[in-house]
Amino acid sequence: MLEAARLTVAVKNIETPDERYAFEHASLNVVNLPGVTIARTVYQPGWKWSTDVKPIVGTEACQTAHNGYIISGRFHARMDDGREYDLGPGDAHVVSAGHDAWVEGDEPCVVLDVAFTGRALAGHVGRCPCGVEFRVACDEQFRLLVAAVREHARSAHGQELTTQQVLAEVTA
Repeated sequence: MLEAARLTVAVKNIETPDERYAFEHASLNVVNLPGVTIARTVYQPGWKWSTDVKPIVGTEACQTAHNGYIISGRFHARMDDGREYDLGPGDAHVVSAGHDAWVEGDEPCVVLDVAFTGRALAGHVGRCPCGVEFRVACDEQFRLLVAAVREHARSAHGQELTTQQVLAEVTA
């Protein structure tokens, strides 16, 4: 027997985000919806991952994969293997982990990043005390979520979190 699909409608405005971050050369608005997180980032001229983010996270290259869309401005990405790409208005993109990126030109680059978090209304979210979120789509990945939050807190902030501290911040 076929099961009727459950329809979900969730609406949030990126101008009134769930999370807002401001950095020296960038600002980030984040909305969390069932099954997806959408971030709009405004990168100012002069922003460069290896200059602005590398000192904070301590990795040689960006270790986050990006699925997104360039609204305005220009971006340049250099992959760890040396390949380089120019991105501009209207470009939808997938950029794997292992890259540096920077704003090209004199105008801000506005980017929408989309991170799929699994089935709508499913999964768990864990947060580092700094606000960085980690998501898993199912209960079978729960141990990975706890490990990711603990490792991020340790490597990025030198903070040793216990499993109980992480669990206290996990939401379904």
